[in-house]
Amino acid sequence: MGSSPPLCPGCVERDQEIVRLKARITDLGSEVLRLRQEIEDLRRDNNRQAARFRRRKLKKRRKKPGRKNGHAADVRPTPTPDQVDRIVDVPCAECPDCHAPLLDPGLVVQFQTDLPPIVPLVTQFNIETGYCSCCRRFCQGRHPEQTSDAIGAAGNTLGPVILTMAAELKHRLGVPYRRICDFFATYYDLHVCPATFVRAEQRLADRARPTYQLLLDALRQAHVVHADETGWRIGRVNAWLWVFSSKDTTIYVIRTSRGSDVPLEMLGDDFDGYLVVDGLKSYDVLTVAKGRCNAHLLRRCKELTDSVPPKEQAYVQRLSKLLQRAIALAQRREQYTADAYARRVQHLEDRLDDWLDRLPRSAGADLDRLANHVAAHRGEWFTFLHDPEVPPTNNHAEHMLRPAVITRKIGGCNKTLLGAVVHGILSSLMVTCKRQGKRFLDLAKHLWSSSDPPALPLAALPSPS
Repeated sequence: MGSSPPLCPGCVERDQEIVRLKARITDLGSEVLRLRQEIEDLRRDNNRQAARFRRRKLKKRRKKPGRKNGHAADVRPTPTPDQVDRIVDVPCAECPDCHAPLLDPGLVVQFQTDLPPIVPLVTQFNIETGYCSCCRRFCQGRHPEQTSDAIGAAGNTLGPVILTMAAELKHRLGVPYRRICDFFATYYDLHVCPATFVRAEQRLADRARPTYQLLLDALRQAHVVHADETGWRIGRVNAWLWVFSSKDTTIYVIRTSRGSDVPLEMLGDDFDGYLVVDGLKSYDVLTVAKGRCNAHLLRRCKELTDSVPPKEQAYVQRLSKLLQRAIALAQRREQYTADAYARRVQHLEDRLDDWLDRLPRSAGADLDRLANHVAAHRGEWFTFLHDPEVPPTNNHAEHMLRPAVITRKIGGCNKTLLGAVVHGILSSLMVTCKRQGKRFLDLAKHLWSSSDPPALPLAALPSPS
């Protein structure tokens, strides 16, 4: 048999080019299918009557509901004999179907906790009045349980517990005043107009301003502060609800600005702690020490892994694994000596620099933006490795924003600027009391007891039993 003639160099290059183009066509076909699916998903989302509340990709292995094996059951504690208010005997001497007597009779005990019928307590205050013999000023007495000095036609007022309960349902739990009035009418037989609560909350917020200022001063002295914002509306004007939260203090403020002027206003010029933030550019101009949220960066890497070409996926996954190793190292900080921990931190810092230096030359626009974002905040990603009080993520601020988002979805935002100010003051005090283990009702009683109450530190409030 004769040997086949050798191929010319031009034919070899042509065959190689054909193979490369076929592979390119295959990749483009896969990309077209993916883009068509995304377009179809966007079309379906636009036709939905309500936004979907689910993850983009569900986990393959879902967590089994219920408590884990070996975990102690969380049951209601058994009441003591002193806590039992009444005893009811429930006889059973025969079968309810065949009316035969029962064999081996026994006695079991069941406890039931319920509320008694709630009846409003009406108090009559006999207020002494008169005119000063010197300045001829009208004077009247005031009892600590009074919430208002109104007399005459407006002399039928509501007490501090009702007003405080309505305010906390509205500003901390997000229930609209119309539903609160319906609830009071159903269970308390108390009929109230929603406008009554609106005027009462304005008076309460005005009296709470000194205490709110104490919270703001405590926030500015904190070592670590988390910041985040979400969309809001004041009437027809677009606004943003900001949250600034430390370990035990949370401040809400509503502004029409999303710029750096809001953090500067809330933190002040003398703030020397760490500010943990996400990727909003408004924080870039701040000169304070910052820690960037690694959860946002991990989420961005996960999204890029599904969209970039296969050649760039390995580069994105390297950054994702590097961030996960850094978070795991911070969680095992106590297992290492100071020198060993410092060496591991420096190794991670060097690997992040190496990741930035090895950006692929043919990187796409998405990957290029990711690398520029990481490089722009190079010294802020691993702040949590150098200071144990700085967390690796900004989940704390996002957790503090969830009640505000629920309020926005259920009851809307604010119609007036005054309503926005009231919501910021009262929600800050309520959430901070909750975080410190205090009751806002105790603070509100102090605020209602005087027409001009002084500032009261939350540490002075009694701890609930």
